[in-house]
Amino acid sequence: MTDVVIVSAARTAVGKFGGSLAKIAAPELGATVIRAVLERSG
Repeated sequence: MTDVVIVSAARTAVGKFGGSLAKIAAPELGATVIRAVLERSG
């Protein structure tokens, strides 16, 4: 069996409480980060 490892990192934008990211659900923010990491990895 092949081991799977994480070799890249990304993060969401940093915002303030009640700011522009307040209306975006946490799973949507997480999915954005995961998509970016997958695009980088090819």
